[in-house]
Amino acid sequence: MYYANILLNLPQILENLKNLALLMLATFSCLWLYADNQSAKIDSLTQLIGKQTGRERIETLIELSEIYRKISVEKSKEADSKAIAHAKQEGLDSMKGIILLSMGKTASISGDYELALDYMKQAVAALREANNNTELARTYVNMGLVYKNLADYTTSIEHFDMAMDIATKHKLKDQEAAAAANRATVYFALGDYQKALESYQEAMSVYKQTNDSLHYAKMLMNIGLVYWQWDKNELALEMQLQAKDIIEKKRDFVELGRVYNNIGRIYYQELKDTTRALEYYEKSLAMREKLGNQLGMAVVLANIGNIYRDKKQMEKAFEYYEKSLKISQFIGYREGVALASYYMGIAYQIDQQYGESNRMLDTTLQVATSLGLSSYDELINEAKMNNYIALGDYTAFMKEFDNYEKRHAAMRADLTELKYELTSSLAQAEKMENELTQAKQLVSKQTDLLLIYRILLFVAMFALLFIGINKIRKKKS
Repeated sequence: MYYANILLNLPQILENLKNLALLMLATFSCLWLYADNQSAKIDSLTQLIGKQTGRERIETLIELSEIYRKISVEKSKEADSKAIAHAKQEGLDSMKGIILLSMGKTASISGDYELALDYMKQAVAALREANNNTELARTYVNMGLVYKNLADYTTSIEHFDMAMDIATKHKLKDQEAAAAANRATVYFALGDYQKALESYQEAMSVYKQTNDSLHYAKMLMNIGLVYWQWDKNELALEMQLQAKDIIEKKRDFVELGRVYNNIGRIYYQELKDTTRALEYYEKSLAMREKLGNQLGMAVVLANIGNIYRDKKQMEKAFEYYEKSLKISQFIGYREGVALASYYMGIAYQIDQQYGESNRMLDTTLQVATSLGLSSYDELINEAKMNNYIALGDYTAFMKEFDNYEKRHAAMRADLTELKYELTSSLAQAEKMENELTQAKQLVSKQTDLLLIYRILLFVAMFALLFIGINKIRKKKS
């Protein structure tokens, strides 16, 4: 029967494999073209450096470092080192802050966040001394991103706000938009989707004014994620696909890795189409591996693990989860540690390894609590209750159930308070509406009286004019 089903479904299976092969071929073709394009740029800049001196040479080395940052961290570091050595040799202290920022970005990409912050703090001091407000704002934005990756959200927002203050004061539109956009990502991580939406829209407005279609597409992608959180799935997918089309034309493969992952998640979680989801996840992973984006790789590896978990291919699922977890631990990406641990906990539960499931769920809870993320609490509580039932450990179950009761009791209390506030607000609104109606009636009466006064005044003036004219006529006669 099993083989008969395979034979019956063979045409569809072959069609799916064909589609997947075409998608992968297109992805790798894009990457090869990208690599060729980048190689041409690198050759051009390398030749240019040999002909340049002074400030121009340093600017080219920084540009070269930025290109290498997407291909080879070591080559990027090498370009930064050459830039700082040339600046010292030429006595170009005004360029020091810009070079230090470039070094900080490179360290951040490699996952060395402590070194990245050290370079960026030095950059801040140097840029202040050089009175370079554009690069100073850009440095604060990049520091905010590093703190976000370290899950220090308060400090992250503080740095985005500092960048925003400088950008607004000196009318630096690009930096103003960058600060708003990146601040939004922190609000999104904290679950404050309304504030995230407002910040994304603030940035989007600036990018629309400056005709920056690539950054506009990024905001479109991020706003789509907000709508997804609000269960507006069709709109969310539509916005992701619109963003994808623009980003593909602009050939920004870092952002393509993101948007492919987002589309995969919507197909997986909302449309339950694991085939399409896996296609987009694998395209995202291929790009992120090519670019050496470790944080992005950690996220998409965990998502691919979920596909294989649902297919009951548990060995393969755990292989992807383990890779994701190791990368997140290596680069200090604690959100990634929480995510991979939670997925593994659920996978162990499905595989009936309830003790291992609880161990991973406890790891998730510990990390999430340290990050101030409450979104895992109820999920872990429910999963652990199911584990204890399966293990027959009713003492532990009751302990978890007490937590469940307390959480829901608190929620009921909050709901009661909200109902009371709503009732009070409605009563206040009704009272204000009555007062407004009375005020309108009073205004209407006063308007009528004013009209009568104006008519009487007009009649009186007309009468006086008539009397005056008669008197003049009598005098003349």
